[in-house]
Amino acid sequence: MVDYTELRKKFKAKNPQLDEKRRKKQLAIKKIAREYEAKKAEIAGGAPDLKKGPLFYGMVVLVLVVAGSLVVPAIMRGDLTLGKKRIERNELNARKSMDALSVALGRYKFHVGEYPSAEEGLAPLAYRKPKEIMTVRRQHPGWDGPYINHVVKDPWGNDYFYEPRPEGGNPILYSKGPDGRAGTDDDVLPDQLSFDEPFRDTSWTNHWAPCELRGVVVAPDEATKLRVQEQMKEYE
Repeated sequence: MVDYTELRKKFKAKNPQLDEKRRKKQLAIKKIAREYEAKKAEIAGGAPDLKKGPLFYGMVVLVLVVAGSLVVPAIMRGDLTLGKKRIERNELNARKSMDALSVALGRYKFHVGEYPSAEEGLAPLAYRKPKEIMTVRRQHPGWDGPYINHVVKDPWGNDYFYEPRPEGGNPILYSKGPDGRAGTDDDVLPDQLSFDEPFRDTSWTNHWAPCELRGVVVAPDEATKLRVQEQMKEYE
């Protein structure tokens, strides 16, 4: 049997124009395919056949961890500004804490008669353990604390600076501010009136008086003093 299909292929007439068209069509298809692959690689950000191994991704994770360990603590300390609102909020919190410390120092002085020494610092304001109380009362019999729950650090993680003045008056109390250095423009100071508040309004004492003043009658004149003393005898 004759295979006419094979014969037609063998004796097929050649058409140069048709062959040229087919060649150009194939070249055009290949060009379009190359342009498609190039555009896809551009959109993806790199060549599509680029392979990144575990070492590459491990290095990326390591960089992110190191950067986070440096940035997050800096933000918490306020070294990296998160805008004016963040700075103002830290300053406001520092002022509130120092005003509370100032009032506590005033109450301490009301009971003891003087502010804590530079060596004692702010710690005696928050003594609550029996051993601490026994020690401070041996040195300062009028101590009647604690005056605050605990001594805190400022919003930037630093200790508040405290030191009594040798010449008397309000002690030196301030926060070193965001830069953590004393004597710079960003230092935060308390309201000086807070130190005297316990003396202006003694209602917080619940009529407490230092032991050396108990039984002493303070009156505007002698007649009133005698009358009060007579009334006090009824309760003796």
